[in-house]
Amino acid sequence: MKKILFAAAATALSGAASAQSSVTLYGLIDTGIGYANVDGRYTDPATGRSTRIDNSRIGSTTGTTAGSRWGLRGKEDLGDGLYAVFQLESGFDSRNGSSLQSNRLFGREATVGLGSADWGEIRLGRQYNIAARYFSGMFGSSFGGGFNQLSTGAGLGFSSAYYVRYDNLVVYETPSLGGLKAAVGYAFNADDRRTAQTGFATADNTRAITAGVRYDNGPLMGFATYDQLNASNKLPQSQVDATPRSYIVGGSYDFEVFKVALAYNRITDGWFAGKSLPNGGSIGAFTGTPSYAFAKGFRSNSYMLALAAPVGKSGGAFASWQRADANSKQLTGGDSASNTYSLGYNYNLSKRTDLYAVASYTTNWAFLDNAKATEVNMGIRHRF
Repeated sequence: MKKILFAAAATALSGAASAQSSVTLYGLIDTGIGYANVDGRYTDPATGRSTRIDNSRIGSTTGTTAGSRWGLRGKEDLGDGLYAVFQLESGFDSRNGSSLQSNRLFGREATVGLGSADWGEIRLGRQYNIAARYFSGMFGSSFGGGFNQLSTGAGLGFSSAYYVRYDNLVVYETPSLGGLKAAVGYAFNADDRRTAQTGFATADNTRAITAGVRYDNGPLMGFATYDQLNASNKLPQSQVDATPRSYIVGGSYDFEVFKVALAYNRITDGWFAGKSLPNGGSIGAFTGTPSYAFAKGFRSNSYMLALAAPVGKSGGAFASWQRADANSKQLTGGDSASNTYSLGYNYNLSKRTDLYAVASYTTNWAFLDNAKATEVNMGIRHRF
């Protein structure tokens, strides 16, 4: 009888606790096989030395449509509409199990915060900037739940929305008012791992400002974002004088039979997130476009058009075009507009598992004259 009463009491207590707080273990694994080829010539902007790029590979891939990750997230009811939240998310290479994001344990996200339905939510820690969050919101499940990574990743534009995460970031976001919300954030040190841009004094660190507004109601979604980097005083004066700024406007509309998304990005004085060679690696000193780069006088205009449509009861197709036009000799040694054409298809085996095939072709890759990049990937993605 004592055992029965104890079990009943434990069940009641656990039920009450679960009603007030919750913790969820979740994750995603994206692994496949792919082909990548880059053909062109790279001239080092610092030394003027020219290197022939002509390399291809066939091998396993990770994170083609969505980065592999596992995480914990939780929420606790504090009463009177107030709640506490946290999220810890670790990115990993599913080919070998190693940690990503510069070998951080929770490199994708590590935040804690407070929120209320009446006044919004504030989060502190390592997290995505506003541009990355609002840009990916254009796509949603109609775009295969991850083909936005193909659209932004294969091309070179929209660097401030290319999954940018800031360390030491404080973000406040308003509650939704008829589908309209706004957010603003400040990072005291955008990347702790960059010792050349990190120090004790405030100005010794590269700091970041991120802000945006978003409207999401029914089939229509629209947004505008702003990002800015303030250079560390430890950098050369020519870089300290540069203040990278990024402006993005975009939106999408769901016609049910298909969905369309459009976006435009203007960047000046630098670059936010770099794009590496297809499937990683390096050729000599060349690895791709740099991140957190400060270049006075640099400017870039990028454009994107994307379409998605269901195919049958379990499939979906995706297509996109992206153009990046920049005076980029300061960054990569090239100065030619880049165009990326992408196609994707996914087939849902269940609500949690799907197969995909994606392909992209880029002209003037990394703004290098006549450089071409081709990627073809097939894989499986599982959520838990």
